[in-house]
Formats: sequence, structure tokens, C-alpha cells
Amino acid sequence: MKTLKALFLVGLVLAGQAFAATLSERTYKRLTTIQELMGENKYKEALQRLDSLLSRVRKRGYEYAVVMQTYGFAYAAQEQYRKAIEAFNEALKTEALPDQVQQSMRYNLAQLYAADSDWKAAARAYEQWLTQAEKPSADSYAFGATIYAQLKNYDKAIPKIQKAISLAAKPRENWYQLLLSMLYQKKRYAEAAEVLETMVAYWPDKKQYWKQLSGVYFTLKKNRRALAVLELAHKQGFLEKERELMNLVNMYLLQGIPYKAAKILEAEMKAGRIKRTGKNLQKLGEAWMRAKETNEALRELQAAAEVQAKGVLFLRLAQLYTDKENWKKVIELSNKALAAGGLKHPGDAYLLKGMALYESGKKRSAIASFSKALKYKKSKRQASQWITHIRTEGT
Repeated sequence: MKTLKALFLVGLVLAGQAFAATLSERTYKRLTTIQELMGENKYKEALQRLDSLLSRVRKRGYEYAVVMQTYGFAYAAQEQYRKAIEAFNEALKTEALPDQVQQSMRYNLAQLYAADSDWKAAARAYEQWLTQAEKPSADSYAFGATIYAQLKNYDKAIPKIQKAISLAAKPRENWYQLLLSMLYQKKRYAEAAEVLETMVAYWPDKKQYWKQLSGVYFTLKKNRRALAVLELAHKQGFLEKERELMNLVNMYLLQGIPYKAAKILEAEMKAGRIKRTGKNLQKLGEAWMRAKETNEALRELQAAAEVQAKGVLFLRLAQLYTDKENWKKVIELSNKALAAGGLKHPGDAYLLKGMALYESGKKRSAIASFSKALKYKKSKRQASQWITHIRTEGT
């Protein structure tokens, strides 16, 4: 509250200058002494002198108003906001002060209510001031926005902070942050995206704005833009956590760019920013598989399968080795898949194993594997066809 205290002390000096020609000489001299004491932080003595002066001016409307205003400044400087509010309100009640001075006090009151966290009263005082303000400053609009933001009245707060931003001589980051947070609260994501575009232009070294902009684009289903922004953030070294890097990888996969996803995932694993867990290795293997880089896919999926011991991964490997016609591997991995368990359709593993055994010239063993596949609804028809085919050929 040091800034608020400084503002009130400045106000005190200006008020003293303004009233010099209209107060009685005796009152003026006493108030000058009181102001000097306040300037020296001798508030206790200043208040005692004000108490003594008050009884003399109580019936003199103008001088009484000035004394009450001085009380307000004294209490405000000591952060006794409720007492300062009472004093300023008492001064305003007299309607004896010049319009410009009363207008300034209304703004002071709004500040005091805000300092005391009485946001509803602050809003009332602020609006009374605003209706008569000739040229409100950027700071005054920002102050109003802060009041209404505290009241969660974003429909009133947003236009005020926008006005403040438009009047500011140079961009104020905290004002943009306030506007952005309120747009988020109102789910006005298209406008939030525009604000963030401006923020990354003004403050390109703030990594959080790049991430937020990508997230907003994703929310707006502008996935290409979301990926482009996230890619720029990555190139600038703004993505440091594994979660952030995996988000980039997943964005590439979502956009059908598996090769790039795999290259980034591989590079970040080597750099140690992404751990070589079974789950991540599986993601890498699947990315290579989607990129039709079979050798790389086999290598990473094999590593993932060994770490996780998942039947489904062994089965996927068996399918890849089928494409390469490596029947020995297909048999080995089909057996591992069945041993690991957890397969949604175990018949698929028996089918692959049977095919590999058939291609290896082991027809009797192939029939035995296909016979096991007959037990499962999904693989029953194909297994039956294979058994018929082999028997027709003769074992």
C-alpha cells in the first residue's frame, strides 16, 4: 500500500496549495503546521492538532470540509482506511469544496474502499467519479477494471481494461494479463487468441504466452496453428518439461506427421528430457510404424514390449515381422504375446503363429495353432479356412 500512501500525501500537498487563498489566516497556518508534521510522519501529533482545530471550525462549512479532508489524508497515510473513508465522506457531505476537489475525493474514496477490500463500495464510488470525469486516464480505467474483476463482473471489467490498454502510451503487461484471465473466465477464446498474439509480439521471451496461445488455438480447433506455435516455442527452447514435449509429439501425431513426431521424441529421449519408459518407447515405436519406418518401429516396440511385458505389444511386433516374412520371429513373438496374456483377441496370435508355421513348412503344427484359433469368434472363420486349405494340400 506504499503507492496509495504516496498518492494521498501528494494530494495533501496539492490540497493545501489550493485552499491557501480561501481559508482564514489562523486556520491556514494551523493546517500548514499539521501538513508539515504529516510530511515528517508525525501522525499522532498531527491528529491531536486536528482534533483541537476541529472544534473551532465545526460550524464553518468550508473550513470544516478542509479539516475533514485532512483527517482523511492522515488516516489514509497510516493505512487506517475505514477512518479515512469516514472522514472523506464527511467532507463530501458538506458540498462546500470546489467541484474539482470533490471529484478528486470521490476517486480517493474508491481507492480506499478497494484498499479495504470493500469492492462493492469501491464500485459505487468509482462510478460516481466516472460519471463526472472529463478525461479519465488509462490508469483510472485499469483501476475500474480491477474493481469489477474482483466482483467477478467481467462484462463491466473487460471493456474498461480494453479502454485502458487503448489509451496507454506503452503496453502494460499486467493489464494484458488481467484482460486475458477475464476472457478465459468468459470462455471468449477467439478474443483470448487475439490478445495472446499481441502478447507474444510484445513479450516474445515469455514462454508461457506461447504455450497459452497454442492451447487456445487447440481449444478453437485450429490445430495447425496450435502446432505451429508450439513448434516455434520448442525451437526457442521454451518446452522443457516432459509433459510439454510429449504434448508437441502428440500434436504432430494428431496432424498426421508421424515422422516428425518420432524424430522429436527420439531426440528428446537422447537428451534426457523424455524418459525411456515402456509407455514412451511404445509411443516412439508406434510413431515410426505410422511413418512406415519398419526397422525403427521394430526396434522401439521390441524395447517397449520387453519393458512392459504386454501381450498386445508382442502381438504388434509379430504382425510387423509378418510383413518382413521373418517367420521365426513371428512364431517367437506370437508365443510371447500368448504367454504375457491380456490380449483382447487371443485368436489373432494363434492365427499369426499358424501362418508362420505353415510358411515354415510345419503344417501339422500350423493346424494345431489354427485349431486353437477356432475357439475364438473373431478368428474362427479364418482359422477354419486355413485348416481346410492345408488339409486339401495334404500334410
